[in-house]
Amino acid sequence: MKAAIIHHPGEAENLKLVNVPTPEPKEGQVLVKVRAFGLNRSELTASKGLSPSVRFPRILGIECVGEVELVLSGTLKKANK
Repeated sequence: MKAAIIHHPGEAENLKLVNVPTPEPKEGQVLVKVRAFGLNRSELTASKGLSPSVRFPRILGIECVGEVELVLSGTLKKANK
């Protein structure tokens, strides 16, 4: 899958679109096929190195819209196409 990742704090030029392994959801989680994502103020602060708890490299994009691809919890259903 493609991900927006930042390897070290700094400006927007440090943000790269790279291929990373697709994560495997754990019990109680779902896998979402992301169609669009946004970067919010929290991620801007983190990407500049102003959040002490943030570790790098970091995949950004905590706000997204997409389709449920895989469900392990049984509480949601996979998107029908």
